[in-house]
Amino acid sequence: MMKRWRSEIELLSVVLMWGVNFPLMKWVLVVFDPIVLNVLRVSTALVVLAWVYWLRSGRSMRVVLAPFSTHPWEIVRIGVVGWFIYQVGFVLGLSLTSAGSAALIMASAPLWTGLLAKFLGLEKLGALGWIGLVISMVGTAGVVVFGREEITLSLAAMLGNIIMLAAAMMWGFYTAMARPLISVMTPTALSVCAILPALPLLTLAAVPFMSQMDWSQVTWLHVILIIASGALPTGFAIVLWNRGVRTIGASHTAAFGNLVPFVALFSAWWMLGDPVLPGQLIGGALIIGGLAVMRRSRVEPRTLAPRVH
Repeated sequence: MMKRWRSEIELLSVVLMWGVNFPLMKWVLVVFDPIVLNVLRVSTALVVLAWVYWLRSGRSMRVVLAPFSTHPWEIVRIGVVGWFIYQVGFVLGLSLTSAGSAALIMASAPLWTGLLAKFLGLEKLGALGWIGLVISMVGTAGVVVFGREEITLSLAAMLGNIIMLAAAMMWGFYTAMARPLISVMTPTALSVCAILPALPLLTLAAVPFMSQMDWSQVTWLHVILIIASGALPTGFAIVLWNRGVRTIGASHTAAFGNLVPFVALFSAWWMLGDPVLPGQLIGGALIIGGLAVMRRSRVEPRTLAPRVH
């Protein structure tokens, strides 16, 4: 019982870290180029996750690098999708839209995971699952279109929301593509190995923007927040989340994820003065409600063994 309570407290801290990260990063993006910010966040996350992975691997480099000897191309593929394309889309979208809308759109990621998992034959959706999928899609579209103070169908006005939607799709696809690998390696090992091929790409993408930044505006508070964003929401929170899955189960843990967009929405209102819009609340409720319906109807018929090269 104590272990269960501990896991739930840890998961609530994860919800807080993930939710508050949205408005904090919006504040940092006032002075930081999004692509440069990405490199610093992901590098910090790699340090935290690699340290945990190193300890759990018995400080053996052979064990640490073992996944690359058995599944090199799968790891590179999901690294490019989940830690390069997604991360670029996430930070660009966040820089162009509100923190609350970004968090609500990101909440749709399990929807895209379910769609790709269905396509790959990893799971089946019954009639109720398809209903939930449609509800979530309607909610996502509502946030993209109406999650702004000025309601317009202009592409320029909706650009941030559209980029964030693409990022949510990429993270959903990453999650579905990673499922077969989770059966043969720990989530922490997979995260570390997937970041390694992505980080050089993120760095190359950031190089042209480094000289364009006004570094005189960067304060120690900005640096501390970037390190905290990489170490906590992007790094340590993943470890706590995976521990929750192991202790209290995937479904119970996933329910905590439903709280993240609303923590982000109201923390953005409190910290940045962002308005809480009816389109955000209604769309967010539809996204979470639809995902809950999908989760109840989900059937996983088989686990595909990953290919060995």
